[in-house]
Amino acid sequence: MSCIRYVLTAATVVLYASAADGDEKRTSNSDRDALIALENDWLKNEHNAAELEHILAFDFLHPVVTSDVLNKAQHIKFSSTHLPAPDVTKHFEALQVRFYGDVGVVNGLVVTTNKDGNTAGKTVFTDVFVYRDGRWQAVNAQENTVQSPEH
Repeated sequence: MSCIRYVLTAATVVLYASAADGDEKRTSNSDRDALIALENDWLKNEHNAAELEHILAFDFLHPVVTSDVLNKAQHIKFSSTHLPAPDVTKHFEALQVRFYGDVGVVNGLVVTTNKDGNTAGKTVFTDVFVYRDGRWQAVNAQENTVQSPEH
């Protein structure tokens, strides 16, 4: 009986060690790829409450132009009830990804185009992510509308 207990204990240790190794195998390239994929998921699903629940961390904050700071629930409610015009598409330009340990910062532009393919607007943004509970999660987002030089 003690031999079985020894084998089970050894197997448990190996399983926990393997799980811990998963985090240690993260590289700057795999983390960069993960954040870019997460940004693309977020852009694709920015009005989808269920997807936002997964993308945004429990302590997510979003300062907005009204001087309010939205928490996760407020952000999801606003995003899922204020839908864009159906004839626009969005894509990223000039993404920059930096890491500070388990914190990732992504800067870039979101370019909105209309049905004719013309640029309808640009937004410069900064998103902050933390690697927590085995995955990247957004903890902060902020954006500003890019204005033409004559403004």
